[in-house]
Amino acid sequence: MSTNPTIKEKIEQERDVLNKLVSIYGIEHPLVIQQSELLDELINLHNMMTKPPS
Repeated sequence: MSTNPTIKEKIEQERDVLNKLVSIYGIEHPLVIQQSELLDELINLHNMMTKPPS
């Protein structure tokens, strides 16, 4: 099963945003936590799409 390249690109974009927010606000700021949760959701989606059938 091939992975949708747009999800991979979106993960990288959101990871860049997260890194910038951390450098500005620190790791415990609500915006950083919100961005981290968004990134987690994208990674989970990617993992579900690439998981081989059981």
